[in-house]
Amino acid sequence: MPFAKLFGGDIYYEVNGQPINTQSTPIVILKPLSRGPVGVQPFINLLTTNFTVINYDQRGLGQSQSTLPPGPVPMNERATEILELLDSLSINKVHLVCHSTGCGIGLSIADMHPERISSITLISPWTHADNHLLKMQNLRVAVAKALDPLDYFRFNISLLYPSHYRRDHEQGFSEMELVSQNLKVDPKFISDGLIPILKFDSREITKKVKCPALVSFSNDDQLMPPWFGKSISNDICGAERLVFNNGGHMLPETCTADLASGIIKFIKKNYP
Repeated sequence: MPFAKLFGGDIYYEVNGQPINTQSTPIVILKPLSRGPVGVQPFINLLTTNFTVINYDQRGLGQSQSTLPPGPVPMNERATEILELLDSLSINKVHLVCHSTGCGIGLSIADMHPERISSITLISPWTHADNHLLKMQNLRVAVAKALDPLDYFRFNISLLYPSHYRRDHEQGFSEMELVSQNLKVDPKFISDGLIPILKFDSREITKKVKCPALVSFSNDDQLMPPWFGKSISNDICGAERLVFNNGGHMLPETCTADLASGIIKFIKKNYP
């Protein structure tokens, strides 16, 4: 990954697939912040069979250094990071593929600069901090304070991934446990990441989205249940749905091939 040298702070990114060119519209992936033993790269690799895919690290995460004081970063500031990156790469329009927190960032871009988006895919999204989401996110912070690193890892994984996937990848998760037990869990860092989610409300934004939209969710998602995806797909005029039954929250990992295939078909149908 090279660095984009930006006024607001350098951003670490990579271009997967064909090099960026003015004749095609790339995908920008707003990837999951959590990961399992497989990770998101196989999902990206499938998308690159048809598109250039730009993958980046948010400021303060991964290899992108933060220039901001510690604390919660609002969705619109995260959206500005992407817009700065696109400007530095001379990219005018993109297909956004967003997962979970990334859905709030992607919808913020749609609200701020809709002309920059050719299409938007929202995977495991939420609308606002309803009673369920508020309790679940606060529970994650409380658990981080109460449990040791290994048990916190196990709790988080059980929340994000369905049981059949954890069984199928038992060896990989066991290897991650060995690493996690030596890591420090910072409840404030976790809380800072969740506060922008709880403060974000997409309900007025989704009614204004005009670009082609695909909303994908799983009926067994414990963190951001299917009612969020159903509501968003109803609010966005002409939005399509891609629904799974047993994928949990982390669809790019648990339903990799079917999700990537659905996104490719969706984009190609709207931009043949």
